[in-house]
Amino acid sequence: MKPHLLLVEEPGPVRELQVLALESQGWQVTALADVPAALTLLHAEPVRLLVVAAGLLAAGAVGGEALRRALDVAGTVLQVMAFPAEQDALRGLGLSQGEFLPRPLTLGGLVEHARRALPAEVDAALAERRPTVLVADDDPVSRKLLQLHLVPLRFDVVLAADGRTALELARRRGPDVVLADALMPKVDGFQLCLALRQDPRLSRVPVILTHTVAPDELDLRMAHNVGANGFMRRSQDGDELVGAVLRELRAGAPAAAPPPVELGTEEHLYRMVRQLERRVGLLEQAERATRESEARFRLVVNGSYDGIWDWDLRQRTFYWSPRLLEMLGLGPGGFPGTYEAFIERLHPEDRTEVMAALSAHLERGVPYDVSFRLRHANGGYRSCVSRGRAMHDAQGRPVRMAGIIGDVTEQLRLYRETQEAVRVRDEFLSVAAHELRTPLAALRLRVQGAQGVLRAGVHSAPERLGRALEAADRQVQRLADLVESLLDVSQLQGGKPRLHLEEVDLAAVVRNVVARSEEAAARAGCRLVMGPLVPTPGRWDVTRLSQVVAHLLSNAMKFGPGKPVEVGLEAGPDTATLVVTDHGIGIAPDRVDGLFRRFERAVPVRHYGGLGLGLYRLRRIVEAHGGEVSVHSTPGEGATFRVRLPRTGPPVPQAARA
Repeated sequence: MKPHLLLVEEPGPVRELQVLALESQGWQVTALADVPAALTLLHAEPVRLLVVAAGLLAAGAVGGEALRRALDVAGTVLQVMAFPAEQDALRGLGLSQGEFLPRPLTLGGLVEHARRALPAEVDAALAERRPTVLVADDDPVSRKLLQLHLVPLRFDVVLAADGRTALELARRRGPDVVLADALMPKVDGFQLCLALRQDPRLSRVPVILTHTVAPDELDLRMAHNVGANGFMRRSQDGDELVGAVLRELRAGAPAAAPPPVELGTEEHLYRMVRQLERRVGLLEQAERATRESEARFRLVVNGSYDGIWDWDLRQRTFYWSPRLLEMLGLGPGGFPGTYEAFIERLHPEDRTEVMAALSAHLERGVPYDVSFRLRHANGGYRSCVSRGRAMHDAQGRPVRMAGIIGDVTEQLRLYRETQEAVRVRDEFLSVAAHELRTPLAALRLRVQGAQGVLRAGVHSAPERLGRALEAADRQVQRLADLVESLLDVSQLQGGKPRLHLEEVDLAAVVRNVVARSEEAAARAGCRLVMGPLVPTPGRWDVTRLSQVVAHLLSNAMKFGPGKPVEVGLEAGPDTATLVVTDHGIGIAPDRVDGLFRRFERAVPVRHYGGLGLGLYRLRRIVEAHGGEVSVHSTPGEGATFRVRLPRTGPPVPQAARA
């Protein structure tokens, strides 16, 4: 008795081929479109195997428990065709991993999985009569691929490497179906089909012609004329071709045989026509491939971020892509297209190295991977990297070389800026550690000295303790100023400093700061000289302006010890200008431009302390008030700083006015 298989799948060509494949094994197959109908059939008839599509199982109204109970009662094996995502969704029905069939699934794969699920005693259902399929193809890879498509169906596959051998095998074996390549040498598929139709014993054998490309109208017409049952394109999965074989086996009768013809002059003309058709077809394929390759190359060239070059050593031409010309600021005719023009555009210092690298690659095959500078149309140079590879003729001589040129100028600039930022950061951390360590060490010595005086119990202890505490207070104030500078700079990085604006007399601010600085000036041996300070009211932040004046005075005393520091104030109708002049070491001209940047110093850090943040903070505070700061200096004669402030305060933004 034939084993009964139940297939639940959406109606359509796919299910039709699946049914044909399963029936070709001698099994009884019933195809349904929904799971409830399948369960009804399970209760009515014995079914060995139920194969169901995952989509229908998930959409059905039958729960997992009801399905499992029906299968157990009927003794039916379940297999579910599902994609990986569908498998995860169906595990809630209690299905095990072994019950899933992968999708997409070929016809041969479906038959093999079904055979494994059936008991061993029913596996010989087709052993008595296995269809014979003759495969005729001059390409060994195509023959092997067709054989692999048919083996799971357990057909008797006979292979032939040409049409003449296939005709002899057909006369000996009497195949049930013939698959023949249409363009075999000597005797092609059309001639083989014609010869089979003229043989009384083989005239009813179905013949399916195959080719690697889809048949055109002429192919189909010729296939019809020689009596072929079909003309199909060979594909990787082979299901379409296997389905055609299954349909012919079920139909059991080929197309009507064509009338007999004499194989004389007609055969010769026929062969010539087929050869011409084949050559024309190959030429058309080559032309299409060439056009596609050229289009792909143009797309790559035009869309690449790198420039592409192509050096023809025989024609002595040197091609540069539009992108490469654009990189160098050149128009379509801006490059002469010669090797000499390329060398001439190289930086003089790079020419020898590039020429040596090209020679090493062409003569010894050394990889060509170099960096150099190319002259831009504006006269400057762009930093580039280039890679290339040569092609050789049959005698091993280089005939062509091509490659890419990439502009890395911006990347090098960013790299150098990053290196400089890292260097500045490391230097700042070193200076900051030194600046913080110095007052800490002094503070520790003062405290230890005070402790020693207390332990000794000398009669002059109060006086000595007072001096020690006074010195310790100065070091604590120095530490506080350093920490405040660091915190202030951190806040300034995020935006402008916050200002508390009020009516302030700048002259009074200057007097107060000068008074507080007298003691520090005495320690530095400096004399603070104030010019006439007329009342100069304005709308400013008194705390921030005090910081500006204090830093200018501190800076002047630091770089001009033992010399006078002059402070002046110029009051105009709309602006006020603070002027601080020292007579110290001055500032080198090349240092003036970067003086107000963060971490910048006009002198070596080993000779003068400081974090390099004071003038940066000063500039940000002045700019927040809508003012500006400038410096004029002569090395060895001192420096003059001028801070100009609008008396009405910072300008109001447009949005705030609205």
